[in-house]
Amino acid sequence: MSRGLYARGSMEPLVSITIPTRNSSKTLEACLKAIASSTYSRLEVIVIDGFSIDGTAKIAERYGAKVVTTDWGLLGARYLGFKEAKGDYVLLLDADQLLEPTAIERAVELAERYDMLVFEELSYRPRTLIERLYTYDRELVHFIPSLDPLQGEVLPRFFKRWVLERAFNAIPSRALKEVVHFDHAIIYYEAYKVTKRVGVVPRALWHLETPSTRELVVKNIRYGSTLTSLMELKEYRRLLHRDSTIKKVLNRVKYGAKRGAKAVLGSIALNLVKDYIVGLGLALKHLHLK
Repeated sequence: MSRGLYARGSMEPLVSITIPTRNSSKTLEACLKAIASSTYSRLEVIVIDGFSIDGTAKIAERYGAKVVTTDWGLLGARYLGFKEAKGDYVLLLDADQLLEPTAIERAVELAERYDMLVFEELSYRPRTLIERLYTYDRELVHFIPSLDPLQGEVLPRFFKRWVLERAFNAIPSRALKEVVHFDHAIIYYEAYKVTKRVGVVPRALWHLETPSTRELVVKNIRYGSTLTSLMELKEYRRLLHRDSTIKKVLNRVKYGAKRGAKAVLGSIALNLVKDYIVGLGLALKHLHLK
């Protein structure tokens, strides 16, 4: 999708949106429709697909996105998307996220003062119990004041090209090929070494949450099964401590009081369940390797 590549005059910077996918047909069309509704016209969209078998690539092509295929992990897919991108700015989007129409326009304006931007993310029309728990968690994450990648939990998605280039250049090639979980955290960890000019775009994204317990289990078992490669990379072990269950619980208790006990308990419950399932996935991977 390179809609409006030269719209509104040549002075407007090009924004590249990269989206990793793997059997993402349930959500990708809504994601691309939201991009098409953006008030900012000078965009290109690159979908990096993991050989989906559910028609994901056809959906992407129907909306004019450039499709690149790879068997690398999620971190590598983001890297390949960046390599294909032509933009002055790069937005790391997921297939289950919906852009607020003015988000990119506001981001480009804010990027005059910052080098990378967090997009505040809210749950989209939560209905099931799992979706409501995610709603509490996403709200509380933004109450945690630190933007340090080893202290806070929010992750920038909108980067000046040079920042992302230097971040990717610092990541070991083995990590690019293997890492799935913590992909975005690794990118931010390296980018934060380059610049600490981080801003926030309020109410920029809606997230199509995992609706069922079954999907929650499958998703986090997969994440856990990929942690072995990350644990072997000493450069990023500190990120595992940042994401510890105890630290997440303490952050929610400390900063979530304004949102109320129900939100705090719901967020804690979700993280306890997710972390248990991730641990189970890691244990199953170890058993398989023996």
